[in-house]
Amino acid sequence: MSLNTPIFLKEREEDNSKFVEIQQSQTTSIAAEYPLQNLCLASQEVLQKAQQNGRSKCLKCGGSRMFYCYTCYVPVENVPIEQIPRVKLPLKIDIIKHPNETDGKSTAIHAKLLAPEFVNIYTYPCIPEYEEKDHEVALVFPGPNSVSIKEISFHLQEKIQNNVGGKNDDLDKPFIKRKKTEEQDLNDSKCKDTTLKKIVFIDSTWNQTNKIFTDERLQGLLQVELKTRKTCFWRHQKGKPDTFLSTIEAIYYFLSYW
Repeated sequence: MSLNTPIFLKEREEDNSKFVEIQQSQTTSIAAEYPLQNLCLASQEVLQKAQQNGRSKCLKCGGSRMFYCYTCYVPVENVPIEQIPRVKLPLKIDIIKHPNETDGKSTAIHAKLLAPEFVNIYTYPCIPEYEEKDHEVALVFPGPNSVSIKEISFHLQEKIQNNVGGKNDDLDKPFIKRKKTEEQDLNDSKCKDTTLKKIVFIDSTWNQTNKIFTDERLQGLLQVELKTRKTCFWRHQKGKPDTFLSTIEAIYYFLSYW
């Protein structure tokens, strides 16, 4: 009995494809069940020593703190800054912190400590201006208009095309095709560069987020939701679903995918 070689090869390719899909599905399932398994943990010796010595003063404000100052966003005196790992992030991060958020309970400060060159924290009502850069910025917050992380590039591209295509210098005349100006050339080049450069997070209890989220300065930003992640945080907010993440969890999950 002879084998039809093309059919045999095609069936083998299909089997290999199914095997790869199964492996990817299993990997995704494991990652969801053990989301922190790929973390590269630094030595905790410096923190253990600091804990044994007790609270220490902040070299900036003089406050007595354990491990780090949650006001100045720096390690305290008995935690040498050179022994704290520094993390390079693929994106810049802005964190808008609610004024009533307890500083000592804020997990946003952990991000600032580990990646000070990439993370900025603003206390509401202080919010940076994003209007001119809204094609490069996204806001992580759940809602009916939010998109998944996979859809970010598509929607940023769509946002730029709408901004460029909707411009008309003379509202009394129909929009017609004209010769390109230097400004149009710049807009065209911007269309090609739809890379996300900054991500915004809101640091607040879930009951306080609405005041910041509805601020007009954030309304033009693409809204992104982390739909499949569950909190592992030990201080989970009572009465809220387990998909409501702490700020540092949201940052980690977003960047681990990105």
